[in-house]
Amino acid sequence: MSAVDTFERIIRHQSVHQLVPVLLALDKKEQLAVRAKTKALRKELTEVRQLGSSTWGRTGTESQLAMLFLAGVATYTRKEAMGLDEPLGMHWEEGNIRVVNQESFFVVAEHARPNWFGEWFERRSRGGPWGLPEYELLREMEARQLIDYEPALFSRTLAHSLHLKSFHRRRENKPVPNYAEKLLLDFEASAATIQRDLLGFFDYDTTVDSTQAYTGIAQQHVAWLDVLLHLSTAGHVDRTELLTRSLVALRRDFRRPLLTWFKNLFLALQPTREECLAQQAELVELLAHTQPQVVNFALEQLKPFWTDAAFDPDPLLLYAEGLINRQDLKTAQRTLLGGFEKLLKRTPALAPELGRLAAAALASADAAVQAKAAKLVVSLLQAKKPLLSADETADLVGSLADYTDLLTAGARQLLAPWLAPASAPLAALGTNYVPVTGFVPDLSATNAVTPVADWHELLFLTGQVLRHDSALELERWMDGLLRLQPQFAADYAQQLLPYLVQVRPFLKGKTGEQATAIIAGNGLAGHRGLVEALVLGWAQGFTTERVNKVNVRDDHDTSDPLVLVEQRRFAAAEKHLRTRSGLPLLSTPSHAPHWVAPSVLVGKLLTYEAAAVEPDPADLVVALARTAYANAADAQTALSRLAQLQRPELRELLQWLLTPGRHPLPTFQPAKTSVFKHLTARLGKLLPGNAGGATTLADAWPWLWAVAARTRQPDGVFEELTALIPADYIGVVRPWTPEWHFEVKINTWVEQWKPGKPTVTHQYPVLQFPSKYTSQTPPSPLLLYSQHARFRAMGQAGWVLPHDYRFVASLVPHNSAPLHWHVMRTAAWADGLESNERDVVQAALQELLAPGPVFTEPTTLLLAVGLMHKVPACRALALEVFLSAIATGRLEPAALGTVLGRFLANEFVPVQRLVENLQQARAIDATTDDALQQVLDYLLAELPASPLRNTKKLIELYADLAGRSGRRPLEAAKINLHSWKGTATLRKVVGELV
Repeated sequence: MSAVDTFERIIRHQSVHQLVPVLLALDKKEQLAVRAKTKALRKELTEVRQLGSSTWGRTGTESQLAMLFLAGVATYTRKEAMGLDEPLGMHWEEGNIRVVNQESFFVVAEHARPNWFGEWFERRSRGGPWGLPEYELLREMEARQLIDYEPALFSRTLAHSLHLKSFHRRRENKPVPNYAEKLLLDFEASAATIQRDLLGFFDYDTTVDSTQAYTGIAQQHVAWLDVLLHLSTAGHVDRTELLTRSLVALRRDFRRPLLTWFKNLFLALQPTREECLAQQAELVELLAHTQPQVVNFALEQLKPFWTDAAFDPDPLLLYAEGLINRQDLKTAQRTLLGGFEKLLKRTPALAPELGRLAAAALASADAAVQAKAAKLVVSLLQAKKPLLSADETADLVGSLADYTDLLTAGARQLLAPWLAPASAPLAALGTNYVPVTGFVPDLSATNAVTPVADWHELLFLTGQVLRHDSALELERWMDGLLRLQPQFAADYAQQLLPYLVQVRPFLKGKTGEQATAIIAGNGLAGHRGLVEALVLGWAQGFTTERVNKVNVRDDHDTSDPLVLVEQRRFAAAEKHLRTRSGLPLLSTPSHAPHWVAPSVLVGKLLTYEAAAVEPDPADLVVALARTAYANAADAQTALSRLAQLQRPELRELLQWLLTPGRHPLPTFQPAKTSVFKHLTARLGKLLPGNAGGATTLADAWPWLWAVAARTRQPDGVFEELTALIPADYIGVVRPWTPEWHFEVKINTWVEQWKPGKPTVTHQYPVLQFPSKYTSQTPPSPLLLYSQHARFRAMGQAGWVLPHDYRFVASLVPHNSAPLHWHVMRTAAWADGLESNERDVVQAALQELLAPGPVFTEPTTLLLAVGLMHKVPACRALALEVFLSAIATGRLEPAALGTVLGRFLANEFVPVQRLVENLQQARAIDATTDDALQQVLDYLLAELPASPLRNTKKLIELYADLAGRSGRRPLEAAKINLHSWKGTATLRKVVGELV
């Protein structure tokens, strides 16, 4: 029997005891054969297959897989070893069996001495801690010189070992009394052994912040913080070294949770006053960190020592200017300014420097920071014993003029004696903000989309398109494919190979029939899959249909329902490429970001008629939704050419869409549906979303009219369409406007692990949309403004929509209201939702930065939620949208103020969060101030008679705006202001307004 046959028999029927001697006796030739057999058996025994009528799994046992790993150690080269995707010891089981497997491993490893262990461990560790071996095993391999010492790897392995200890204990299913205490004693006994890698926790990014051992008692774990504190108390780790290393680790650019762990370790050690003073240099250096939590922590530790003679303020003042100018350090700035007051009493000679820093702090958007800075300036200027020279005083007073427009009401009141007299109210300058109605897209030459110049640019653009982050670049790329098809290089398929590997990674290194088979495979899904399908089809010369095979289901969580329209539009492009028709898509934007010039659309339609090709309905409906009908000059040019169109239905539709003015639809004759069409329509509703047949242009006229009407008049009511469309589908005859209101949710649970098992009740407001559970399915995917009303589309704001949103929004630039209602229902119905919902909101806000029509109700709701969002990045983006909307006239201040007031009145978010964000919009220019004041006028009118917490900050912001504008509050706002005047904390600030 050959060595290979013996090896296979042992793997299938025997144990590791028989395998080890065989592996040790292999010669070079036998090693090659056993290596091939090992790879074949591994593939067979690990492949998931059907084991029973309803069960699936692998056929290999733990013992077999452990033996195959040993065979890999004995025979694999570096290339094969990098394919091993299991942690060392994964299949060794527990107890005595594990001991035997481990000893067998060392016997084989010391005989074979493979050179790939170090690289393999490092590669496994990149995938997370679950790819790491046991720490003791790694140390044993180091002792046997099987691997070299790698500090980062050993420290990561030690960090994860705490979890593995309790993991193996649980697998053995043997309860250990007082496990937590015994575990700490085990670490104490091995302190000398692990100290080298224990200190490595402070140098490398490990899981020390999250790894813990389960003790067997509910909600009780042993964490590394417990271990280090125990070792420090027992004297096995130097306490001072832990304090110093914690501060040094906080300087690094670690993950936020890991930085929090180092901070907690420092605090848990409870350093004395003397120890903190000894570490003052390390604490001050933390003030340069980018993370606010690190800066706040350092200042908190320094706070007790401002007046201590042993504290040196000079290094701190070097960092102070950088702290004062940062907008993300409001807490730190308040702490710093409070410390300056104490420093001033201790060392009056610092007055000029402290005055300069206090003046710079007046640029902060936070009212509390400004108030502290103003108090410090006042104390410097009004000191009984002068602290500043005449020149220094003049410089400080002169610098106040630079910040006058930025001052809040409170700070301005404190500094009034040194400020220049107030100028005339801005209202007298005619700077009132008024929304711009009748949006006209820019169709100038400067805004025109530049076509792809040549083959080389098209090839380069392919890589950009596969990144899937620009709707306009995708449109340019598709247009370039269609227009430049005759210019493709002879070896274009070979030049496409790097991009094909991005879509099909398994293509790397493959050629011939194997590569062809991989490219021909399906398995693509979603909007990204549509793009990838065109790239793969391009590589094979568009010989087969690929786009229609992409899985784009509009009733599950794969993609947005409008992606189905994109699929049919992409399929139309693929058909043109396959037939080499040379025709462009009608819906390709001619002007940024997504506008189709009317004259360009009519010109393309004439080209289609000259080629005797019928336009694709999905392509035409998107073209209508993108047509810039409001551009009168270009619309007139298009109207003058309409007579050249041969199809009367198309002439009538475009005549209505492009004729200036708001006018009714023409009268339609009632639609007659044949029995065959009726039955096929009913059958289509039972088929998957992308299984429906393509609609012909003759069948699509009702949907084209409905989309054109809703594009031209988003809020219109079109009773005339009832003749074309039998049922009043959502968003067709009337706009889709779901109801919404607030509802308080109450969650109650019992904390079983706490003494007395207390009952906890949590209340929070949510947005409710009573009409969201609708099962009415639109009769056609071409009804762009009806798709998102369906309940089955509610699940789309998940994994894919944040990436697809920019492409979906580009289909409906005139009327994004249904899409924004969808975002509100799915991703903004409560405060503090998960990251998926945050990403959806951010994607939607990003698209609002471009010019467009005045914000409708759902868009205003979306902006309001963004301005109050729990995530700072969302609030910052929403503020940018707010300022952009004022600049372009898209903002409706009354609507936004009313919505914000309703949210605050229902305690959807804290008042302070909104005020701190809006503070940053004041004093930019007079128009912005006026728009913001209008928003606050309507916001105040919606608030309850009993003032909410931090209402004072809201009124101070309003008073600041009113003081500059000279405009008094609206009567609706005065009602609340009068009622709040009786509140002690609000009496003074309200008295200035009413």
